[in-house]
Amino acid sequence: MNGSIIKTIISEARAAIHGDYISKWRAVDVLLDLRSAAVEDPALVAHLDELLATIPGISVAANEWWRAALETTSRLSEGTPEASPLPN
Repeated sequence: MNGSIIKTIISEARAAIHGDYISKWRAVDVLLDLRSAAVEDPALVAHLDELLATIPGISVAANEWWRAALETTSRLSEGTPEASPLPN
């Protein structure tokens, strides 16, 4: 797994958060980039697959969910056990 790429993707995604919502296509794009970078970490890939399958909303998702998803993904990528379930 390329940890520096994952950190960069997460950092850029966090910096791009504005307002209350993220477009669903943008969240999917970032999650797929993260999944590609995490290909050697089955647990992280499974987590990202779960996020991809459960993105809330039809065309947008709440940035509250997005922030939580990025935080959980960051902790998992660093080897820190997940402190809470997937964001709702």
